[in-house]
Amino acid sequence: MATPGLEPLEIPLAINLAAVSVGALSGAIRAGDDERTDLVGLVTLAAVMGFGGGLIRDVLVGNLPPAVLRDPAYLIAVGVAAAVGALFLYYLKRLGKVLWVLDALTIGLFASVGANAALLAGLSVLPAVLIGTVASVGGLIIADMLQGRPSEILYVGPPNAAAGMAGALTYALIYEAGLHEVAVFAAVVVTFLVRLTGPLLHVQVPQPRRRAYELEQRLRAKAQAKRRKKDGVGEGGSGGDDVGGGGSGGDGVGRDGVGTSAPKP
Repeated sequence: MATPGLEPLEIPLAINLAAVSVGALSGAIRAGDDERTDLVGLVTLAAVMGFGGGLIRDVLVGNLPPAVLRDPAYLIAVGVAAAVGALFLYYLKRLGKVLWVLDALTIGLFASVGANAALLAGLSVLPAVLIGTVASVGGLIIADMLQGRPSEILYVGPPNAAAGMAGALTYALIYEAGLHEVAVFAAVVVTFLVRLTGPLLHVQVPQPRRRAYELEQRLRAKAQAKRRKKDGVGEGGSGGDDVGGGGSGGDGVGRDGVGTSAPKP
């Protein structure tokens, strides 16, 4: 629950609109990468990427009708971002690094807004982290479904969901500590740093299947090593018996030699 005696901090509308605008711009650029997408598809993906996570967030916390439908500023922000994406798609696609930074910042903003909404609803830290994570990647999930793609957060790739979770957790913990003024900034910074580990340090979310496969391979290698060692000992023991047999043969030869030796004169 929220810390007693502290009023929940409302994230400024400007921050919410900034997150929605950047998300919508990412959706427009994503639509431009598919040659089959027309203008309606571009606007749809811009809207989904802009406030898809917010819709899921508001439904989960019971904030109905959703904020994006109550305030026309959100729809205007999405429309402007979609128009910019459609008109300047060629130039925007050349700003790869800039867009990557904006995407990372957007994940942090969505995570902060989602966690804040959960805390405003009186939920505790863990539900706030869950809702913040869903809010940060909800638009991406819906966009993948609309385009018939495997959802990016389910497969190896950039740690988007992990970054959103880290940001939501940071926001919720700092909020509970009473440091409302720095909660959003800290959450965005943490999200950005976690997101940065992907391309910079080639860090990926651990794969249970890979770990299980590697463990199976190690166990199989150990079993094969033990088997080879056992076979080697067995072959060595068998060779000793042959040597012993040879010794027996030598004894036989000796006895035959004694028995058949010519009598002394």
